[in-house]
Amino acid sequence: MSTNDPAGTLASPSPQRDEANLWFGTVIAHAAAAMLFCAVAFTAGFYRLRGFWPPASARPGVLVPALAGGLLVTGAVLLQVVLGRSAEPRRIRLLLAGVLGTGAGFLGTQAAWLHVLFWYRDIRIPDSGVFASALYGLSAVQAAHLAVVFVGLLRAGLRVLRGMDARAPLRRALPGWWCSTVMYGVLFAVVYLP
Repeated sequence: MSTNDPAGTLASPSPQRDEANLWFGTVIAHAAAAMLFCAVAFTAGFYRLRGFWPPASARPGVLVPALAGGLLVTGAVLLQVVLGRSAEPRRIRLLLAGVLGTGAGFLGTQAAWLHVLFWYRDIRIPDSGVFASALYGLSAVQAAHLAVVFVGLLRAGLRVLRGMDARAPLRRALPGWWCSTVMYGVLFAVVYLP
């Protein structure tokens, strides 16, 4: 205890308190992202219910978006398996590599797909109306949220490679991944389903 702080009020918080603070911040961050996403999704859903959707000039198809959604669900299941397994480092590393692979695959597929829609199918703002705004707005919020979770998983993966315990950051990443998966399910239903 420092002589300048006889009551110990400046002492470092306990690891349990650190973890509780990290969980609190994680929940607040996911809730904020989910609220922003829901606001855009409800607005898009409102416009969809009022008219024909998507417009005949801007039908993006559902196969690629459905495959991207499959990558997200696969990643969520793999991450759940990682956390459910008793520690066997090699298998955990492989499963975590699979999770990161599905995340990178999803983000890459989304970027390529939106690029195709923008440049080759002329789905653009403002020419394609509310549909284009919903497509790019919802995709941007969901992808940004998943990218943050992905970076957290990368950091956890580095801890695993160094032989350190990474279960706490992996547990914190799991609800984020599922949250992003649910977001994408809503996006798919609102934007892509005919």
